[in-house]
Amino acid sequence: MIQGTPDWEIVSRSLQAAGWVVDRFFCFGNWYLPVNNLNYQEYLAQRPGALRSTIRRAHAKLKRHPGFQIDIITGGRDLSAAVSDYTTVYQKSWKVPEPYPEFIPGLCRLAAEQGWLRLGIARLDGRPIAAQLWLVASGKAMIVKLAYDGEYAHTSVGTVLTAHLMRHVIDVDKVSEVDYLMGDDPYKQDWMSHRRERYGLIAFNPRFVAGVAGLVQHRLGTLKKELFR
Repeated sequence: MIQGTPDWEIVSRSLQAAGWVVDRFFCFGNWYLPVNNLNYQEYLAQRPGALRSTIRRAHAKLKRHPGFQIDIITGGRDLSAAVSDYTTVYQKSWKVPEPYPEFIPGLCRLAAEQGWLRLGIARLDGRPIAAQLWLVASGKAMIVKLAYDGEYAHTSVGTVLTAHLMRHVIDVDKVSEVDYLMGDDPYKQDWMSHRRERYGLIAFNPRFVAGVAGLVQHRLGTLKKELFR
């Protein structure tokens, strides 16, 4: 939830009016890019020199291999194979296994039906080595999942694939914003230009022992974090 929005205020004031004690808690940092009508080349010129250099060198090296290709799948007859390739890459990456393995394939199919899907697959000699799931809706591109085969980490294929998808959403989809969603991973700062924070609301009913105990525990936890900070 975004602090200060009408939804935030309505929920917070309603709980307080009912006698609940309301507080907020930090959820995550969110890096994003207002495109501001830039084309991809103009956007890239504003990125750090080290990132531009990595994209240029890695792309040139991969392009010299005749078996290298990148596809962006939005639906159609290639969808099933692309989802299978995504799953293959994810299983060979550093990522923790999904607790619900059918969620992402189901999300891809739903997104394809709605016209939201941008599933990027990088292949070398027909073998999928990197995959990224982006969604585009209401003028915004959301970067949902990234993965690459650890065997090819030295090629920076993940960076090349991100650049390819970034070009597509900026120049083809003409989005107004690109959103990296959850997390303050350092690499996101290279691609994005702005950061915002997401907070949650937590409420306790002081009329009950459980509510008071929860409030005390919450306040002690907050104090502990402040002291460590």
